[in-house]
Amino acid sequence: MEAASMPIIWYGTSQCSQYESRMRRVAYILLFTWMAWGTSCAFAGERYTGTIIDAHGHLGASFREETIVSVMDTNNVSKQIIMARYYPGPTGSADQPGNDELVLEMAQKYPGHFFPLVGMQREELTGSYKWSKSDEAVEMILRQTEEKLATGHFWGIGEVIVKHYAYSRGRHAEQDNPVYSPFMQRLSRIAARFDVPIVLHMEAAPRLVEDFARLLQENRDVRYIWAHNCGRSHAPVIRAMLITHANLFCDLAGMTNTGETGYGTGWPRMEAFNSLMEIDGKFLPEMREIYESFPDRFMLGMDVAHAPGMNLRNYSRRVERFRELLGQLSGATAKNFAELNALRIFKLERKAGAVSK
Repeated sequence: MEAASMPIIWYGTSQCSQYESRMRRVAYILLFTWMAWGTSCAFAGERYTGTIIDAHGHLGASFREETIVSVMDTNNVSKQIIMARYYPGPTGSADQPGNDELVLEMAQKYPGHFFPLVGMQREELTGSYKWSKSDEAVEMILRQTEEKLATGHFWGIGEVIVKHYAYSRGRHAEQDNPVYSPFMQRLSRIAARFDVPIVLHMEAAPRLVEDFARLLQENRDVRYIWAHNCGRSHAPVIRAMLITHANLFCDLAGMTNTGETGYGTGWPRMEAFNSLMEIDGKFLPEMREIYESFPDRFMLGMDVAHAPGMNLRNYSRRVERFRELLGQLSGATAKNFAELNALRIFKLERKAGAVSK
């Protein structure tokens, strides 16, 4: 039909309203169809099969070295960033605490596989007042951190516990420390001097996020790794922080929605400012958008902090879930998350004994 011969149709008020209503329903149907199609396409990727670096591991005296090596080999995990858990295990358990000497010994026994950080899960740091005015124990930790980094056998500092939810009894279990504090400023200067990153555990309470932004702004030459998907923040908070601070990185340690424990299950609790990363093997859409927008800022981590959890079943299901999730990202982003970002951020190509600065 030619335009000149098309009839002119006049809709009265009620007719127009009905017409608009029908068109809105059609638009909604098309929108939801498109969203469903897009979601299915986003999740249609194949399971990631490449090498993975576990950028967030722990060690205590009750861990068995051969078990750690075996589960990593079985799952094609080539390297692990390893941090001493000085804290004792849960009350009543036989899960003994570790120390930096134990971590260093393991790294030297398996060169190229384990990369120690100077441990910060220290009972001596329990008590927020110590972060504002250090006592002799805190001063000792700061001196030892410099001495250990000067050897060239440590690749960073962590895990610094800022805000932590309790899952066991003990003075160190529930913590709420000031991230913008003299202790963190001094630790940051040490990290800058030796060109190593700081890994910190900080649930994303708004007041702490604001203070963390100040710390990031004033220490731009320090690489900060905000563990557990940026403190289990909601996507807008993560995006805003990454846009504003080029020296901020995040790991996804323990964020898989598997098993009975692990931060990705909502354990040990969640507040209004906390968010999951995935549910039943599917990235939350807003999180996937973040990851594709910042492909060079995230790393993986299994975060097995206690000896009973270091077994083939538990470790494998976390790795396998990450492989499923990586399949939902572009190939380049998946490889960055799996290994390239960890290599770059921790400078793992540096030889043991060499000091970056």
